[in-house]
Amino acid sequence: MSNIDWDFIGELEGKRKLKGYVPDAEGSKSGVTIATGFDLGARNLSDLAGLPQDIIDVLTPYLGIKGAAAADLASELIVDDSQAKVIDEFSHNEAVERLSSSWESKTGTPFSELPMGKATTIASVAFQYGDLASKAPNFWEQVTTDDWDGAVANLRNFGDNYKTRRNKEAEYFQKKDLRTP
Repeated sequence: MSNIDWDFIGELEGKRKLKGYVPDAEGSKSGVTIATGFDLGARNLSDLAGLPQDIIDVLTPYLGIKGAAAADLASELIVDDSQAKVIDEFSHNEAVERLSSSWESKTGTPFSELPMGKATTIASVAFQYGDLASKAPNFWEQVTTDDWDGAVANLRNFGDNYKTRRNKEAEYFQKKDLRTP
């Protein structure tokens, strides 16, 4: 989707990684993560449908494993750059499809019509949290009801372990012309 700045989100996710890692193994529910923030701890085999079989085979042993157990295994996962690019494309498409569907159901308008600042900020939070209606309901309510001042204030006081990321999202949001579609 052309209204999402994936380069910005990639910077927040730590860029494309070819070796598995667990972001904040003690303070989050993350699992082994690869490429640009593709968390295998939150996934099962059916979630990989659509990826090439060679990549599925490499990722499968890490599915559903979280926390310290994931941290113990993470360094064993290695992909090459071309595999990481395929994983990124897959995960971006998956995230956008889920977010676009939820957005349109809630607002009646296509997510693709949002300006880049709004779309990117929302997509960044959704890429990290998944379903915003259940995982970040206050933020979701604010952005879907056009309460952008509330959304920025929320990002600046989100209450998670990612204050730096939330502040960068708020800054990105504010530096764009967000008041006009």
